[in-house]
Amino acid sequence: MPKKIKNKTKANRFSLMNSYSEVLNNKLNSGETIFYARNCMLPIINIKILVKERSREELSDTDIMLFKLIQQGISSIESIVLLTGLAEKLVLKHLNEMDGRSFISYKHDKFELTSLGLESLQHGVPVRKVLRSFRYCAVSSRLLPRSAYELVYSEMNELRDKNTRNFLKYSHILQEEQMVSLSGMDLAQIESKRALNITDEAISFDEINGYTSGYLQTKLFLVGKNKPERAIVAFGKSCLEYNAEDIIPVIQKIDTVRTIDVIKNQLDKDGIVYSDIQLDEYGLPKISIESASNTWFQKKIESGQQAILMCGTNHHKAKPVSSWILKGYTLRYELTEDHLIQEANLLRDFIESSERYYKVPYKEREDKSIRRYVSKKYPPEQLLVLKHLVDKYNIRRLASWLPDDLEDAAV
Repeated sequence: MPKKIKNKTKANRFSLMNSYSEVLNNKLNSGETIFYARNCMLPIINIKILVKERSREELSDTDIMLFKLIQQGISSIESIVLLTGLAEKLVLKHLNEMDGRSFISYKHDKFELTSLGLESLQHGVPVRKVLRSFRYCAVSSRLLPRSAYELVYSEMNELRDKNTRNFLKYSHILQEEQMVSLSGMDLAQIESKRALNITDEAISFDEINGYTSGYLQTKLFLVGKNKPERAIVAFGKSCLEYNAEDIIPVIQKIDTVRTIDVIKNQLDKDGIVYSDIQLDEYGLPKISIESASNTWFQKKIESGQQAILMCGTNHHKAKPVSSWILKGYTLRYELTEDHLIQEANLLRDFIESSERYYKVPYKEREDKSIRRYVSKKYPPEQLLVLKHLVDKYNIRRLASWLPDDLEDAAV
């Protein structure tokens, strides 16, 4: 048993790790990047509710006939036996089964169809009430995706547990609504039942049987083009977008004095000479770099990209860089030295031009090879400069776009 619990914990953590790659690869719009990524405690309600579900079995002809007779007010056993020609024992057997499954009830000396009986007759299959448990978001008032059921859920009385405390230490807690609306439980508004852990047979939600409040261990991302514009909460490989205007104001800004001292120490270790460190309106650091070692500019600091490609210039916005010292926040590097700015601009321009080539459908491309496209677009002397920069900063991805023989590049 302990081994299974340990494996389950690993699976939950692995799901959270999947969140980063899912957002990075599939949830960002063109030009967007991640400004903030941190563990998040999402307040949820674990609701136990009776659900009306269609059975996969069909009603027999005898069942349908009995349902219709009772619906028409013919409810005495004698009358049913007379009208159907069935044996009294068979009629009693069917009526007892219907009563046991809550399809009919005996009131005022006669049988009546219950709501389940009426729905069963309407759908042509038995309808039953089943107790199900659903995870419901107390921030956005909606049901959570299937992958949310694989993550760690802590009830209020479990928040003092050691493992939960450790997660809380490095997490942000989202604020729930004071009055949580249950509008998200309307099945008529749900397009994909399976995506929300609801069976295809579900017809409607019935009365709530009980609920508990607590927190789900998720991952929070703030993304945008030049600043945080959208909020995404990820549950492993499933994500939901939240109202950024509600979430951004409650994100605790960086502790200015302590954090900047930590950043300065890291910059000194990396051999980076900086002229200024500022915090923007969201509390995210912007560092003005005067110079740094070529080793640092070659270093892959975010999503496999070299530092030189992440720095801002007079023509290109700096790309956010995550750092363990900021616990989920990102920082941005701005180049101030003319020579470095020129080199970064050439590389970033080259990347943007080549990426535009790849956005054109293959059949519509005039040049079927990226190298042929590049050799036509750039003069040989500029390609030689790009080749020098690509080698200088060890950017293999860009090297694969350049012609093999630059002397024949214009041919």
